[in-house]
Amino acid sequence: ETALSAQIGVNDISTALIYKPVFDFVNRYPQITLLTGIETFKLMNEATPYTQKTQDGLFYESYNAAVTINNKGVSPLYIKSKLVPGVEILPSFLKILAPLFEQFGGTTGGYAKDNESKVFNTENNPYVVAPVICFESVYGAYVTSYIKKGANIIAIITNDGWWGNTAGHKQHLAYAKLRAIETRRWVVRSANTGISAVIDNTGKMVSTKEWNIADAIKYNVSPANTITFYVQYGDYLYKIFSVFGLLMVGWNFITICKKCRKKAEGNKKKV
Repeated sequence: ETALSAQIGVNDISTALIYKPVFDFVNRYPQITLLTGIETFKLMNEATPYTQKTQDGLFYESYNAAVTINNKGVSPLYIKSKLVPGVEILPSFLKILAPLFEQFGGTTGGYAKDNESKVFNTENNPYVVAPVICFESVYGAYVTSYIKKGANIIAIITNDGWWGNTAGHKQHLAYAKLRAIETRRWVVRSANTGISAVIDNTGKMVSTKEWNIADAIKYNVSPANTITFYVQYGDYLYKIFSVFGLLMVGWNFITICKKCRKKAEGNKKKV
């Protein structure tokens, strides 16, 4: 996540000198397609709900995004859709708390977001990748939207450093295993100062690197096209029980009202 963080404009990524080593690498190994996180921005002609303003009066949007890079160039961005409240997006009435939230590794100005998921598909490659950025892996229903668009593996890029060595980054990893089980997709997870891992389609970690260890994982993962019951129907259980719960509350309310009415009528007869 945000591995490429030089704040280069969207239209200048492929020509930025600071990213030249990345392009030299993929040109040297043309069989490789690199999926990575990038922090970038785009100048806007007018204000939007997410724009910020430069000292020169120009409007721009900042993005926490994912991109693929190979010897043929740079793919269109996938812009993170599920932003972390406070750390990545901050309502205007809470701007006074911006310095506090900045300590968690976020941006006080706030990121712009996309409205839907997007998959990455490259030529002569069997993988259709779901680029899941950080906190998005917590949303099971959202991850299924990638699968419905043809994703056959899930790639999670995340920066778990702000949790430190606490249970937080471990819980975040556990969500990745749950997403593998729900979708029956292999998950490859690259975590900045978190736990990087390869997870099979049953939720088992088949390869992992511990917290805060710089290393690389090499593993063959299998693309899958199965559409699970969960992918097709989503969180149906909580919907059913929510309706059932509302009906029970309504029934109890009616029952209590009837008892109160009978009691009131009984008291009236006694009088």
